[in-house]
Amino acid sequence: MKILAIALLFGLGLSPAFDAESDAFDAAKALKKSGKVAEAGAAFEAFAKAFPDSPRVGEALVEAGVGWFGVARDRQVLHRATPESDEAFGKARDFFAQVAADRPSDPSAGRAQYMLGSTDLFLGDLPSAEKDYSLVLEKFASDPKYVPKSLERRAAVRRHLLQDDLALADLHKYLADYPKGEEAESVARYVQFAGLNGKQAPAIDPAAWIQGGPHTLESLHGHVVGLYFFATWCEKCAKEMPFVRELARRTEPSGMVFIGVLDRSKGQTVESVGAFMKENDLPFAAFMDKARTKPAYLGTTIPDLVLIDKAGRVRWHDHPANLAEYTLETLIGEDDGKAEAAVPK
Repeated sequence: MKILAIALLFGLGLSPAFDAESDAFDAAKALKKSGKVAEAGAAFEAFAKAFPDSPRVGEALVEAGVGWFGVARDRQVLHRATPESDEAFGKARDFFAQVAADRPSDPSAGRAQYMLGSTDLFLGDLPSAEKDYSLVLEKFASDPKYVPKSLERRAAVRRHLLQDDLALADLHKYLADYPKGEEAESVARYVQFAGLNGKQAPAIDPAAWIQGGPHTLESLHGHVVGLYFFATWCEKCAKEMPFVRELARRTEPSGMVFIGVLDRSKGQTVESVGAFMKENDLPFAAFMDKARTKPAYLGTTIPDLVLIDKAGRVRWHDHPANLAEYTLETLIGEDDGKAEAAVPK
């Protein structure tokens, strides 16, 4: 087995004078650095089989899982699971669980537990993801890298679960314990967003409707509303356009109403935006803002999505790609007594 694994790792013509274990690991790392995620994962898996007694076998197993995790992400379609992505996430999960459960003293165990949380998050199992991240905080409290990461990620999961108080507690703890942490800026932004959660949504302030409408949020009580802040010139918005288009279409039968919010930045006009939306087959209403709606929702970046529930309260605010199916389904499934209202156009 060892000879076959080494042959797999070193089919590139190496000198016979080498440290097989060290060079095998370095070769796998080189594949990862070059962006060959799947190949790197396979190489790390081969390393773990060839050198089961190596002190780096735990790290190799985690990296093998990371390879499958990358494959799984590539197999998703429009940020949604497919049978193929779920299969790959399942394989990734097996590697992470092997290290977290069977090698709890390994230096990579905290990372493995963290990646279990991320895998369960992408599998749509939010309660398990919350538990996974909590276990990092409990079992691997001395891990300087993955404790703050897990605290931030647990806050995100709790936001997706619409557990605002618990999420806010995690966010505050992150800022108190890691004021210069790598996620401190985004955590501070989510703390600001949390100030609106559960409160009546600020009124929208259209200067002109581009297509659809006119609407007021009061007229949309009984519907979940998605306020989507974007721009025609925004490259990141263009990347999310297929997802947002599909999201608006598939939620329309449930009564959800999407409303695009734009401004006159970089020469955007009602006419130019209208032409852009028709050209790109964007099926939702949209208006040109008076530059008051976005600040009212504390928005600073685009694309940006705010979800307003059937009672007119802000419930979720984040980048649209981060929207969990659970969050969407929960809000759509809530009943305020007006669920049968006709869908506005």
